Amino acid sequence: MIIAAFSSVMISILWIIGDLPFSLNYALAFVITALWLPVLLRHKQQQGSMAWNLFFGLLGLGVLLIVVRVVWLIGRG
Repeated sequence: MIIAAFSSVMISILWIIGDLPFSLNYALAFVITALWLPVLLRHKQQQGSMAWNLFFGLLGLGVLLIVVRVVWLIGRG
């Protein structure tokens, strides 16, 4: 939760000061949603079923890929 909150605040600050690439302005809502989705659904993982663990593993990989892409775009710009 702390990572999602910190990342959301940092991305929002970059958006406010205009330091994000133009193409990322359209993806900003999806990036923040992808950061918070695992936090909101964390209670489902406590059930311990293999399907939920696979879902959260893939969701975590997706979030990691999005964060890496955002950092790469910011560093390139």
